[in-house]
Amino acid sequence: MQTDHSEQLNAARVLCAQHQYGAAGAILANLLLSSPADFDALLLVAQLHLHTRNYDRAFAAASMAAELNPNDPNALYMLGRAQKVRGDLDGAESSYRRAIEASPFDPNTLTSLGVLLRGKGALDEAVALYQRALAVAPDHPEANNNLANALAAAGAGNQAVALHERSRTALSAELERMRVSAASLIQQGNLRDAFAVLKAALRIAPKAADLWLRAGELAIELGMPAESLPYLNEAARLDPTSYQSMELARRVCFIGGLHEQTMHYSRLSYALNPSEEILVARKLFLPAIQPSVEAIHSVRGLYQQGLDEVMAADCRPSLLPDGLQPAAFYLAYHGESNRDLQTKAAQMYLKRNPGLAMTAPHCAALSRRPGKIRVGFISKFLSAHSIGKTTRGLIEKLGRDRFEVYAMRITPSADDEMTRLICASADHEVVVDPDLARAREQIASLGLDILFYQDIGMEPKSYFLAFARLAPVQCVSFGHPDTTGVPNMDYFISNDLYETPESPSHYSERLFLLHDLPTLAYYYRPTRGIVLNRKDFGLPANATLYLCPQTLFKLHPDFDPLIRGILQRDPSGVVVFIHGRFEQWGELLRLRFAQTMPDVAARVTFIPAMELKVFLELLAVADVILDPIHFNGMNSSLESFAVGAPVVTLPTKLQRGRHTQAMYRKMGILDCTASSGAEYIEMAVRLGTDPSFARGVRERILTHNAVLFENPQVVREFERFFVEATRERFGSTAIPAATQTATLTPTPSS
Repeated sequence: MQTDHSEQLNAARVLCAQHQYGAAGAILANLLLSSPADFDALLLVAQLHLHTRNYDRAFAAASMAAELNPNDPNALYMLGRAQKVRGDLDGAESSYRRAIEASPFDPNTLTSLGVLLRGKGALDEAVALYQRALAVAPDHPEANNNLANALAAAGAGNQAVALHERSRTALSAELERMRVSAASLIQQGNLRDAFAVLKAALRIAPKAADLWLRAGELAIELGMPAESLPYLNEAARLDPTSYQSMELARRVCFIGGLHEQTMHYSRLSYALNPSEEILVARKLFLPAIQPSVEAIHSVRGLYQQGLDEVMAADCRPSLLPDGLQPAAFYLAYHGESNRDLQTKAAQMYLKRNPGLAMTAPHCAALSRRPGKIRVGFISKFLSAHSIGKTTRGLIEKLGRDRFEVYAMRITPSADDEMTRLICASADHEVVVDPDLARAREQIASLGLDILFYQDIGMEPKSYFLAFARLAPVQCVSFGHPDTTGVPNMDYFISNDLYETPESPSHYSERLFLLHDLPTLAYYYRPTRGIVLNRKDFGLPANATLYLCPQTLFKLHPDFDPLIRGILQRDPSGVVVFIHGRFEQWGELLRLRFAQTMPDVAARVTFIPAMELKVFLELLAVADVILDPIHFNGMNSSLESFAVGAPVVTLPTKLQRGRHTQAMYRKMGILDCTASSGAEYIEMAVRLGTDPSFARGVRERILTHNAVLFENPQVVREFERFFVEATRERFGSTAIPAATQTATLTPTPSS
């Protein structure tokens, strides 16, 4: 057993040395599960998290290691590094000095303390520490480089030049090793570790534009567009002739709904490579954060005008859609029906590229092949994402006596534990080809009966794939709860508790209503694994916390008067939002709040995003959860109810503004569903200021919330849809025998 433990630890060391941090982390997590106080594993975990810039975890691991062996120089060195990057310079200095007392000749610790002291202005002591490090390791690149810089600052020019040349040689060799390592990791598909290596390389070569660009590209491939922007900005600054840097930055800013930055990079990109795609994108740009309702109306008018102009213009029919990012994502947050705009946008794309509407050969057949109904679930977000969480249960629980299930991953995309759970529960995992044309052929070859798009509108690939007829039945649901406008999309699957009599007019697809469901997801109940308090989040202990845990572009200007009313009614109230992926979103909202609620804007605060187990604790410590109007929470409402947190909601006319009220209706709780803005304010303030009332609501939520989680009726209703849609397309003889004996209710569709 001990030998096996040592072998695993050595394997993790080797993987860390090769920059394969993901694989190393998995081994170390397993080791610490069985031996939480394993000193060597904790040290390696601290080192790993320092490399990947997860500084809080690095500090936690190093602290535990230092507690186990308070005088161990390696533990103290790791602790000092973690303290420094977290901003605790005095703590870092103390740890470094204690490490040097324990091991006076370690060049890494001597150099690190020298860097810290020079930053504090202690130049002479820093120089002495670098010289001590070089006495032990004459070729130490960081010690050479830092001593050269320190001597240059002190006026010792000739000696500094010689040391710089020496350090430059060593650093160049290290940089080349990192380039080779990053390229190897990319070739292996290990993008996350390659990204970490590139970030380390940039500390050595901060003026290497190609490294900044490659890091930005990897961030995009890892599904982190916001994180890519600083890298692309720097690549573009260092090399103004790099079209690739400008164009990628333009696309990221376009996705982020960042107006000024999008227009800036559009000009630069177009100057380097004039293209029709850039001109079209400028006409169809939509900002993420809107300053007012009037601005929303204006933007929608400009968007429609842009569509008309593009439709009327001559264009090259062969224009590839990969260069055109669907612009309509932010329309869903305007509180308006988008059927006409989405239909017109689809017509525009079809005019520009008629080949999008190709038909797979098996879709023209009048009968389907015998056997189970083949259902493909397709998305880029089959991971620890809201889509993954709402898709997992349906893929896992769909009856295999009648259905054959395909989990279809659009790549590049995240690949995590949720991805593995989803794919393991499917009958087939399909990694969709990144090239659109090849992807269409690949999907067509599967011979699917039903192709279920989980989230059309959230990214380009699924949107453009949907134009093709790749299965006899094609459908979409609430993943991105807006109509698509795409002619080959047959059904929008919704729920009778979400819709109103006017709802069919909101969809270009045929509306199919499932029956009496609180949610359209077989949703696994989230469980709390830790206990945190308000202090852990930097939130006031005695204030009334009104938490709105939604992404910031959901915050319609109509929501502002409700926030203001709550804060005016409750002088102890604080409204809490979570930072968005792009920091500009928060800045724009602060500017808006200064205009719409100047008297209370100081009591609106933003806190950092967090992982799920911490997020659940945030929900638990809040007094009230505020559901934004026009676009409710889905995952966040379910997570709130899982911990008993009351959510105040105001249903509106569209499905996306009616999710939370359906959950309350199924729980039989009516106290938190408002019928007007004034009632919304009244309910929120009562929950925040009347402890007895709030306690009663929380108790009823915890008593009745079981209906929201792991509800088999959700699966049965989706099965009913799949059967009815297949029967309608092919006739009753096409249904597998096991299904034909089932009792089915009539199809409640428009």
